[in-house]
Amino acid sequence: MANYLSELWRVTVEVAPSLSLGLAVAGLLHVLVNRERVFRHLGRPGLASTVRAALWGVPLPLCSCGVIPAALSLRRDGASPGATTAFLISTPQTGVDSVMVTAGILGFPVALAKLAGAFVAGVIGGVLADSLPARPGVSVGGAGVECSPESRGNPLARLWNHAFGVVFRDIYRWLAFGLAVSALISTFVPPDAMAGIPWLRGPLGLIAALAVGIPLYVCSTASVPIAAGLVRAGFAPGAALVFLMAGPATNAATIGAVKKTLGGRVLVIYLSTIIVVSLLTGLLLDGLLGGVAGGHVHSSGLLPGALPTAAGVLLAAGTAWWAVRDTVSWISSVRASKAPEAVSLRVSGMSCGSCERRVRNALAALPGVRSVAVSREEGIARIEASPGFDRASASAAIAGLGYGVDDDPPPV
Repeated sequence: MANYLSELWRVTVEVAPSLSLGLAVAGLLHVLVNRERVFRHLGRPGLASTVRAALWGVPLPLCSCGVIPAALSLRRDGASPGATTAFLISTPQTGVDSVMVTAGILGFPVALAKLAGAFVAGVIGGVLADSLPARPGVSVGGAGVECSPESRGNPLARLWNHAFGVVFRDIYRWLAFGLAVSALISTFVPPDAMAGIPWLRGPLGLIAALAVGIPLYVCSTASVPIAAGLVRAGFAPGAALVFLMAGPATNAATIGAVKKTLGGRVLVIYLSTIIVVSLLTGLLLDGLLGGVAGGHVHSSGLLPGALPTAAGVLLAAGTAWWAVRDTVSWISSVRASKAPEAVSLRVSGMSCGSCERRVRNALAALPGVRSVAVSREEGIARIEASPGFDRASASAAIAGLGYGVDDDPPPV
C-alpha cells in the first residue's frame, strides 16, 4: 500500500504541471478566442478544419491530461468532432520541449518521425470522426454568439471560473480514476518490465512497447528517458517511437474524457488510429534506420521540484473540493422530497431572446428539471424541480455559458 500511495503521488506530481498548463490554455481560449472565429475555422467538418487543428496541436507543449481541458474548451466553443479529435491525437504526442529532448536523446530521425506520425494520426482520426453521423442532441457553436457575455467582466475571473469551475469540474472524476489506474499499473508493472527480454525485437518489440504505452500515463517529455531505456535494453528505435506516440496520447483519463465528450464511436477511432499509425510509423522508421537509433542515447533526469509539487498539492485539493461539493449535493438530492420544488435563480448578462434560449436549454438538460421559464427582463430563471435536481449544477451550467448567477434565491 505504501508503494502504491508513493506511486500515486509521483504520478499526480507528474500530471499536475501539464494539467495546470492545459487549464490555463483552456481559460485563455475561452476568454481570448472569439467563438465565431473558432466555429468558422474549426467548426465545419472536413479536411481543412482537421488539418488546421492538427497543425495547431503539434507544437503545443500539452500532455494528455493537459490537452483534455483545452480540447473540451474548443469543443464547447464550436470545434467540430473531427477537429477536436485531431487536436486530441496530435497535441500530447509532441510539443516543442518534447521534440527537442527526443532529438537530443534519440536523434533527429526519431524526433522527425514522431512529429510526422502525430500529424498524420491526427488528420486521419479527425477525418474518420467527421465521417460519423452527428450524435443526437448535440449542437455545436453558433447560437447566441452575437450576444455572448464572454467579453464582459474581469478577464482573470472569467479565466478562473471557466478553467476550474467548468472544465476541471467536468474531468476531475476521470482524472482521479486515471491517476489511480496509472499508479496501480506503475506499481505492479514497471515501464521496463519487458525491456530485458532479448527475443522482443522487431514487430514483437513494437507490440510490447504498445502494450506498455497504452494504459500507462506518461508525459511526452517524460516518456523520452523510458524510450531511451528500451533502446539501451536492445529494442529497435521503432519500438521506442511506438512508446513515444502511444504513451502520451492514451491513458485512462484521456479515454474516459474522449468517450464522454465525443462518444464511444469516436473513442474507437481515436484508439485505433493511434495504434495503427504508431505501429506503421515504427516499422517505417526501423526500415529506414536499419534498426539502429540515430544519435547517441544518454540519460535525462526529470526530478520533481517545488513547482510540480505545489501543482500536485493544488490538483489534489481541487479534486477533493469538487468531490466533497458533489457528494454533498448528491446526498441533499437523495434526501429531498419527491414533490416538485420551485427554484429561482438570479441571472445577469442576458440581453436578448437568444440568451434566454441558451439558459433555458442548459437548465432543461439537467437531471431533475421538469420545466424552465427564463425572463431576461426580470433576470430570473424559474425551475420546477424534482428529486435529482442539484442547485449547484444549475448555477454551474449558467456560469459555464458566461452569464452571472446569484445563488441567493429571489422570490419565487
